[in-house]
Amino acid sequence: MKSFLAVSYAPGRLTATEEASRAEALTRLGADAQMLSTEDGWLAFQGADPGDRVDDSGNAFTLRLGRAARTRTADVATAELAEQLGRGTKADGAALAALVPPFAAAHRSGPGEPIVAATDWLGFRQLFWWQGDGVAAVSTSALALGALAGAGLDHGALGLQGLVGWQVGLGTVFAQVEKVPAGCLAVLDAGRVETHRYVEQSLALDGPAPSLPEVADEMAGMLREFLGAYLADHPSTVLQLTGGQDTRVLLAALSPETRRGLRALTLDVRGGSDATLAQRLSALGGLDLHVHWLDEQPPVTPAAAHSAALQAAAALDCMASPLALAPLLLAEGHLEQGHRLSGLGGEACRGFYYFGQPRDATTSPHLIGQLANWRLYANEAVDARALEPGFVAAARSDALERITASFDGAPPQWLQATDYFYLYQRMQRWAGAHGSVAAVNRFFINPMFDRRFIQLAHSVSPDQKGSGLLTGQLIHRLDAELAAVPLDSGLVPARLGQRGIRDRAAAARVTARKLSGKVRQRLRHSGRAQLGAAEVAALVVEHWRSEPDVLAPLRTTGIVRDAWLDELLAGRRECAPATVAFLTNLVVATAPQPVT
Repeated sequence: MKSFLAVSYAPGRLTATEEASRAEALTRLGADAQMLSTEDGWLAFQGADPGDRVDDSGNAFTLRLGRAARTRTADVATAELAEQLGRGTKADGAALAALVPPFAAAHRSGPGEPIVAATDWLGFRQLFWWQGDGVAAVSTSALALGALAGAGLDHGALGLQGLVGWQVGLGTVFAQVEKVPAGCLAVLDAGRVETHRYVEQSLALDGPAPSLPEVADEMAGMLREFLGAYLADHPSTVLQLTGGQDTRVLLAALSPETRRGLRALTLDVRGGSDATLAQRLSALGGLDLHVHWLDEQPPVTPAAAHSAALQAAAALDCMASPLALAPLLLAEGHLEQGHRLSGLGGEACRGFYYFGQPRDATTSPHLIGQLANWRLYANEAVDARALEPGFVAAARSDALERITASFDGAPPQWLQATDYFYLYQRMQRWAGAHGSVAAVNRFFINPMFDRRFIQLAHSVSPDQKGSGLLTGQLIHRLDAELAAVPLDSGLVPARLGQRGIRDRAAAARVTARKLSGKVRQRLRHSGRAQLGAAEVAALVVEHWRSEPDVLAPLRTTGIVRDAWLDELLAGRRECAPATVAFLTNLVVATAPQPVT
């Protein structure tokens, strides 16, 4: 299913008031959502998958909440998922942890049994839950749960998002609605919902830590096994190819025979580096490459751009940038939605966020504050002049409190703690919000999300991950010829894996250049827009100026300044993409029904 909502009531709890909220929740779930009444509540779903199983009464079902359900070696049938989920408390945790993100499913074995919904071990596929008075629900849509609960906006969560651009922790933009944690089940029964962990969040390996060569060897073997099995099962798979390290790892893990004729896809603009490198790599390996030029698509009107941004905000549950997603949704409308290999997860091998951090420090509030101020707030912070002063003042303290809390359970060493934060926060809450959209549209396959692969990456010391040492050695083990081809940064993987003095210096220069860009962003109070976001933002603002009533709901939130809005709509003030994204999310979150 593309979207799913299950509601359970305590006996005699359903009221006429909740009937009205149910209607709004259904519209939030999707225009063609179907509803089935059950003996203790109701369930709704939209966008059926051929593998879904639902009986006529809705009291027994197994639903795949995403296209793919895959271990390292094989696809998992719906019947197997039903066995693994069971009644929740007796779920097969080891089997569920072996499923590669994104994955989610919901299951009920029969009348009187609990409903069990599971997210993957990383929490990448987004699921949400809400507990009311004698009523509880679980859903793929936080928007639907917010409507069902009649929940107001969570100003603390929105303040955090106004600084970071995405959520941290388990909160949503709606009060009372929370995300199902990574590696957990949500069990819904008799008007109650409880979460149960099926795999520990710690990624520590049993036994002594392997050496760097041992890690690189095992990773190489795992990727060869994964990709060999996947392409044997799905030969029409497309490799999404960029000029960076992560998709280079996947390409290198394919045998030369498998590469020949393999379809590859690159999204780029004219003059971009990804297409140039993808063409070179495709020529070397005999790939069948298609470059989709994002800047050569049919013109988009302001109204169409605005509609796409609203749809993207709703798809992201208003918790990441709709301006980053909207251009991709427009592009994907012209592309085949089949099996697609992605390099997500590779950043766990690189420690790109180590530069400028103290090497041997212990995690402290001071270091967390520095990370927030210099990195997390750099790209997508909203123009504070657009917001009410009280909201801005509260946002700083609330956001830092939430970010600090997200380090609970992290290793005490600072660099390892940042590994933990970027995996379980940035990857889960930012990339996961976008990845959940991809997961229901196509078979979105990420071999480097295999849990053992991530455990190995986290077992390596920061000194061995930083500056590309681990990734360089991995690519070289997989294919020495591809390891000799420079990346889009100009760095050569084979040399990074050797870590000579000149290579360390070259890697440091690249990282320093990126860090200096962060510093300039902070000093100038200017973020970096995502590919295509600036163009969509300009069109959205143009639409607002022609249809100012669209922003009318924002004037009652206590978040946006009326005077600033007046200046924007009158054309006396411009608006950066991050601010347009925040306002678009706020429009969708406050709308009584889906906006077009």
